[in-house]
Amino acid sequence: MPELDPFVLRGMSIAHRTVGPLVARRLRAEVTGAGHLPSAGPAIIAANHQSYLDNYLVSSVAPRPPWFLGKAELAKGLFGKFNHAMGMIPIERGKGDRAAIDTMVDILAAGEVIALFPEGTRSLMGELHKFRSGLARIAAMSKAPVVPVGLLGTSEVWPSGERPRWRRPARGTIEVRFGPVLPPPEDTPKSRREFSIAARERVADLTGQALAAGYAPLEALPEADGPPLIPVA
Repeated sequence: MPELDPFVLRGMSIAHRTVGPLVARRLRAEVTGAGHLPSAGPAIIAANHQSYLDNYLVSSVAPRPPWFLGKAELAKGLFGKFNHAMGMIPIERGKGDRAAIDTMVDILAAGEVIALFPEGTRSLMGELHKFRSGLARIAAMSKAPVVPVGLLGTSEVWPSGERPRWRRPARGTIEVRFGPVLPPPEDTPKSRREFSIAARERVADLTGQALAAGYAPLEALPEADGPPLIPVA
């Protein structure tokens, strides 16, 4: 079993217990179904993605602190220390998806939780794009269960291409809906494809989003100060 840095694990635990509740209260986040996340052992959170706020929100409200991917530049400086404490795994651009997947599988093998945004990038039009294959591949390789999660209202607080709106959102703006666990697929192309479709349908049920006809484009999106995640194709 891979050994993870105890300093990082301790930092994640402290941030989850102290910073997490403050973020959740500030956002007036309404959380339902959190009990679906297994209390122990490996698990994957699979959520829709419309805002840079999403990974901070998931990290704050999940019953267990999840790890997530971020570009290496976001691990630098004071903000980088905060990202690291919140469970960000720095990934160097150009290393390719395989390195990211191997890192995630190792973390799951250690019994941890990871959070993925299977669309690969933010949805600018509010539709739920097709899920890229990374989620199914990681679930199949790790044999970890997947918990679908629907995030609502985050794009109103931190819109794409803009800085976050610091005014406290009205009650009911931010919702986090955890759904029942999906067992991992077999590690075959057919099983992984079917799993990707099923996981997307579960998330759509939680969010009420319309299903986009294709994948989210991975070309440059409007940038703002925040944590763009590395797509796992």
